[in-house]
Order: sequence, then structure tokens, then C-alpha cells
Amino acid sequence: MKITDTIRRAGRSLRQAKARTLLTSLAIGVGAFTITLSLAGGQGGRDYTDAIVKANTDVNELVVTKKAPVSSTIQEYSNDGSATTTGTFGRTVPTIKDADIAVIQKVDGVKSVTPNYSPSVNYVTAGQKKYVAALSTFAPSVTLTYAAGSVSGDLKDSEIILTEEYASVLGFASPADAIGKTVTINATMLSTIFAVAPTTEDVAFTVKAVSSASGLAFRSQSSMLISTSEAKDIYTFVNQGTAAYGQFQLASVEVNDASKANDVKSVLEGKGFDAQTAADVLGTVNTFINVLQGILLGFGFLAVLTSIFGIINTQYISVLERTQQIGLMKALGMSARDVGRLFKYEAAWVGFLGGAIGSAFAFIVGTAANPLITKALNLGDISLIKFTPLQIVIVIAGLMLVSVGAGILPARKASRLDPIEALRTE
Repeated sequence: MKITDTIRRAGRSLRQAKARTLLTSLAIGVGAFTITLSLAGGQGGRDYTDAIVKANTDVNELVVTKKAPVSSTIQEYSNDGSATTTGTFGRTVPTIKDADIAVIQKVDGVKSVTPNYSPSVNYVTAGQKKYVAALSTFAPSVTLTYAAGSVSGDLKDSEIILTEEYASVLGFASPADAIGKTVTINATMLSTIFAVAPTTEDVAFTVKAVSSASGLAFRSQSSMLISTSEAKDIYTFVNQGTAAYGQFQLASVEVNDASKANDVKSVLEGKGFDAQTAADVLGTVNTFINVLQGILLGFGFLAVLTSIFGIINTQYISVLERTQQIGLMKALGMSARDVGRLFKYEAAWVGFLGGAIGSAFAFIVGTAANPLITKALNLGDISLIKFTPLQIVIVIAGLMLVSVGAGILPARKASRLDPIEALRTE
């Protein structure tokens, strides 16, 4: 008997018991729904984290910190400020100093080393009211979304990028109105902050662009951005003469070749530093996503496992109900192998229907939920649930194989029936 004929006959047999076939398929569909949706969520989550890392880091860049000594006791205070950042349980985290930067710069493959200048300033003003200012350094590798203006390459020392919130409170009619206008940053020298007349400095900047909230570029969400050299100048003015001067929590290390980033990382770790590449950051986040996805997949596989017993039960009942039919088919020349194949194909049909129904429902739910999730999390055009045709095909094919496996025992029972005894069955 031809395989195509057997497949068609299996389909006709299932249509004769529509209710039972549908209920069994729906049981498998629950597992298909959970598995398909979790795979889509995992894919969307990984794509999102990948986009975040690419938008906020450079593949040629490593984030380097000083390796903390392994100690079970509270460290003694050092007057040289070599460990100024307070850690957990009374311990301190060592900082990167100029000598460390020199060591890093000499590592083969390192192009440049930039400490994380985070100047602490007093306020920003556009000529009227004053507002607490938060400054960060601009990085060309960070992908920003602009409400007005734009930046090509690096910022000039006299330029600044405002956020929409700062542009609003500083009195500009719109983000576009802020472009080309002047704002002033005020800072105080910390070494004389307790003097009768503390030294302050006003630094004027021209607004180059206004950044808008983004689901990717986290560095621009709440801080105004200035060039690295300008941040260094302000940092030097504020901190020079204090114990904190020249002490950095981290530094950005640019390598000549992205393919050599891991080699540079290994060398730095051997010299007493901790280093993270963009791939390390992505791997850490993706591990968390994979764990969540694994949990959801576990629930899906549990639903599929439960449905296996339903398929076995359904197929056994089908064999019992069609005993005479099986005997007649054998009496007319149908081989035991073809009889067994018929019931396996019926199980495959059930798996296909269940997988198709569950995957289709997951696609509908995920597609409908994507805009709601995007709006709730303010992700712009990003979708956290991404379906791929290959994954759906694999899910359906996998469930068909599982169903065939579940139908093996009933198929063997049908193939081994004696045709004479089967025909006598009432």
C-alpha cells in the first residue's frame, strides 16, 4: 500500500471521530502554545539585549576595573586613597589610578584607555532658574534617539546634548528651540568647598542636540552628555587637591582589533584587573533570559508529556473500536506493517493538528501582545516576542514525532491482531 494512500486513509479515520481527535489535539496544543510562545519570547529577549549591548557598547571596547583582593576581614584604611569606594560589609573596592592606566596602555593590542570621568557639578541654567545637573560623557558608539538635532562623530568640547526633560525645564519652547542655544554648568572645587569663599566655575555649552527616551541607549535617559575631554577638565577642576583625585572606579579600554578583545582581557586579568567585553555583558544577560525560557519550556514539555498519555489512550480506544475493520483490512491483503503504519500516521496527524493549533494561537496572542508590551515598557519599535518560521516548523515537527512515539504501542497491538479473531469480534 502506498504511503500517500495510508496517510489519506489515516486522515479519513480521524475525521470519523472528530470530537475525540479535536480534544486530543487541543491537549497537545496547550504544550505547543507554551513552547512556541516561550521560544518567541526568548528570541525576542535575546535580540533586545543584543541591541542594547550594541547600542551602549563598542565591540572594540572593554570595561576594566581593579580586581578586589580576596579578604575575609575588613580592610585597613589607606591615606593614599587607593581604595576609596566603599564596598559591602565594611570592605573597600580598589580604584584605578594613573599608574594602573599606564600599565593598561602598555598591553599589546590596546589602542587607548579612558577613565570614567563622572564630574560632580552643582547646577545647569539657561539664564533663569537653576536645576540640579547630571553629566555623563558622550560616546559615538552609543546609539541615541534624537528629538531634535543630531551628532555625527564626536562632540566638540563646547557642545552638549540635553535630554527632553532638561530642555523642557530650562524653558525652551520645544526640543528644536533648544538647538544652538547656550546653557551653563556650574561646578565647585571640592578642595575649598568648606572655605569662606569656595571657588566655583561656570562652563558655557552650546546645545548640539536633544536626546529622547529610548529603549536601547540607557546612558542618555537622565544625563546631559558632554565630550570626554570637557568632562575631564571639569573633573580635574572639581577634584584636584582631594583624596579622590586620580581615583577611578572603572576605565574604558579600546582595542585595535575586536577579535583580540579576549586576548587583551586575559592579559589584563593576569595583571590584577577585571575586564568585561561586550560579549561578556551580552552573555550574562542572555543567561538570565535562557533560565526563564527554560522554565517556561519545562511547563510546555510537561503539558506535552501529559498529552502523550492522552494519545496512547485515544489510539488504544481506536484500535478496540475498529478491531473488525482491522481484521477486514488484513483479510483483504493489508500487511501487518501497513496496519501499524496506519495508526502511526493517525498519531502523526493528531500531533500535527495539535502543534498547528497551539502555534497558531501562540502567534495570535504574541502578535496582539507585542504592541501592548512595547507601549508599557516604552520600547519604541522593538518587539519582545519574535516568531521565526523555522522555530514553529520545528515545534510542529517535534510534536508529530512525539505523537508517533506515543502511538507505537497501539500500532503494534493493531498490527498483531489475528484477522480471523478480529472479524469475530462484535
